[in-house]
Amino acid sequence: MNTAHSVPTPQPAAPALADAEQAAGLLDRLAEMAMAQAEAMHRATMAAVEADDAAKTKEYGLAFERAGRGVSRMLALKLHFARKRQEMAEKAALHARDSAAAKEVRRNRVARAVSCSVAANRNLDAETCEAQIAAMWRRLVDDPEIDADLDAAGHSLEQIVFHLCRDMRIRPDVAWLNPDYSGADWFGRRKRAEEGEDGEKPPAPWWPEDGPDAARYWHLDQSDKILAQGWYDIETGERLHCAPWLLKPGGG
Repeated sequence: MNTAHSVPTPQPAAPALADAEQAAGLLDRLAEMAMAQAEAMHRATMAAVEADDAAKTKEYGLAFERAGRGVSRMLALKLHFARKRQEMAEKAALHARDSAAAKEVRRNRVARAVSCSVAANRNLDAETCEAQIAAMWRRLVDDPEIDADLDAAGHSLEQIVFHLCRDMRIRPDVAWLNPDYSGADWFGRRKRAEEGEDGEKPPAPWWPEDGPDAARYWHLDQSDKILAQGWYDIETGERLHCAPWLLKPGGG
C-alpha cells in the first residue's frame, strides 16, 4: 500500500478575523484623528501661553487633556485588538492544521479500504494490483471532486470507496474503513462475495452500473464490524426496504 501523500495545509476563510481587521483599520483612523486633535490643542495652548492669555490657556489646556485621554484610550484599544487578532489568527491556523490532519485520516481510511478490496480480488495479478492502487492514490490526491468530498467531515466515505472500486470494477469491502477492523472474517466474506447465493457469481454491489445515476445505490454485506446488510441510497444515506430497481416505475 502506498504511503500517505503530503498535502499543503489549507488556509480557510475566517470572516471573524476579516471583521477584526476592518475594525482595527477604523480604529487606526480614529487614533490618527484623536492625535491630530491633541496636537492642535497643544499648539493652541502654547500660542495662548505666549500671548499671556490665561483664559485661553486654561480652555485649550483642558481640551488638550481631554484629547490626550482620547489618544490613550485609542492606543489601549489598538493593543487589545492586536492581541485579539493574534489569538484569532492562531486559532484559525490551529483549526486549519486540525482540519488538514482529519482530512488525511479520512483519505488514508479510504485508501486502506480500496487497497484491501483490490487485494481481495483473486483475478488480479500482483502487477495489476499495484497499478490499480497507484491509480487510486493519484485520484485520492489529484481529483478535485474526491478532494472536496474528503474535506467534508460529514461526507460518506463509503460513497468514495464504492465509486473508486466501481471505476476499477472491483467489489468493495467497506469493513476496511473501520481502523479497528483486522480482517478476522475476511477470507470467509471474500468467499461468500465470490460465490454468491447458490454458488453463482453475485451481481455488482452497486446499481445502476452506468448512466447519470451510476452507482447511486450500493449493497453492504454483513460483517462483524458492519452488522447492517442491504441496499443503501448514496445520495440520501437512507437504507432501502427493497432492491433499488424495484423502486422504479415498472421495475421487476
